[in-house]
Amino acid sequence: MILAPRDLDILDALNAKVRILSLAQLAAAWWTPTSTGRKNAAKRLTELVRARLLRREVVLARPMLTLASPEFAWFPGERPMAFGALSWRLQARWSGHPRRMTVFLAAPRALGLFGGAAPGAIKNLCQVTHDLHVGVIYLTYRRRWPDDAARWHGEDGVARDRRRRETLPDALLVSAAGEPYRAVEFGGSYSRARLADYHDYCCERGLPYEIW
Repeated sequence: MILAPRDLDILDALNAKVRILSLAQLAAAWWTPTSTGRKNAAKRLTELVRARLLRREVVLARPMLTLASPEFAWFPGERPMAFGALSWRLQARWSGHPRRMTVFLAAPRALGLFGGAAPGAIKNLCQVTHDLHVGVIYLTYRRRWPDDAARWHGEDGVARDRRRRETLPDALLVSAAGEPYRAVEFGGSYSRARLADYHDYCCERGLPYEIW
């Protein structure tokens, strides 16, 4: 099949930036957030599935949060966050029950053709809600800060160059010289201890970070 620039952009996002995106996310970002846009998106994405470039799955995920800006941002030299208060804010924002959702991810054939570090499968169904919200953050960057979005390296790409069991951010923004200049994390409903561990990881490396 002939791939349009939009197809290549979607494949790059799912190969190298994020693990999964929902049909609604893809339609809003690359088509229009309307019923017609969603219909057109579903048609083209189905063609990419038939070409074995994408995989389509139906999963259970919690209702999506609106993430307009980070809950907390830190720079080296600043005082750390109040971990307990931030943990409470992160946990208090959730409501509603899990619901069925259609999601797409890069297929092994796409990874072989275009490269990338995505796993090519959903390996942990309990992680789906988290991964979808990482997608929300990436798409926010893509819309508002496209230069930073172009430098976004997803967790799976970062993991290739790190020790096993090492704490890893959901994404690193990496300069043209290959130096990370910001870590990005979806805070989910993180505990105080997990936030403290994340801060220590970034602080030891002098790495600014955002918790969304």
